[in-house]
Amino acid sequence: MSGFARGAAAIVVVFLLAVGAEIVLARSKDVSGTDHDVATPGVSPCVSCHLPRDEGADVLWAGDPIGNSAFSGLKPLCYSCHDGTVTAVGSYAFDYSRPMHPGVAGVKGEDCDRCHDPHGTENDRFLRVAGGANFCQSCHPEAGPGDHPINVNAIAEGADPKDGTWDPTHGDFNGTRLWNSEGNAPGNFVKCMTCHATHGGVPGTQFNTMDFESSHESFLPLCLNCHSGL
Repeated sequence: MSGFARGAAAIVVVFLLAVGAEIVLARSKDVSGTDHDVATPGVSPCVSCHLPRDEGADVLWAGDPIGNSAFSGLKPLCYSCHDGTVTAVGSYAFDYSRPMHPGVAGVKGEDCDRCHDPHGTENDRFLRVAGGANFCQSCHPEAGPGDHPINVNAIAEGADPKDGTWDPTHGDFNGTRLWNSEGNAPGNFVKCMTCHATHGGVPGTQFNTMDFESSHESFLPLCLNCHSGL
């Protein structure tokens, strides 16, 4: 093969590799610059969570937690960082002494990935659907005939919670939070997650952030936290 032919072939190979890389990147989601980009600078962020694999093959996790047989499928990958060793954020999501949204470990779309996309870069907390504190509505348009109104200005209605905190990262699993109108920061508005916590609810409740019933209270404690005039 002549020098010209070898040079032309090399150019074609480089072009094909570049096109192939562009196609792969176009199909995938870039986690660069997100909270899940924990790679060493200059190293692909993919390798922090995935091992190299053949095109079309199953995704390979870089590591699973040892001695945690309760977790399988996607959960080991999430748990390997969110168990409090790498990041405390979300570590309470794996506290089985507290109610949390049910999932099916290892089943695509039914595990942690039911609500979260670890590659997502547009929504807060890597949620699959935008909606902030009303994210639940993407699957639960109605909870029942006794739905509490949401998207209302609670303080304007005179229902400012006595306990408005809920910060499980710091060990506080109690409180009825208020949000802004968009549902992505504290404010005045009642949202789904004002009273419910997808992870870390009060034991014995339906993901409630406070006790719903009490043997020594005439009214429901969850309601009394805001409606103290009942």
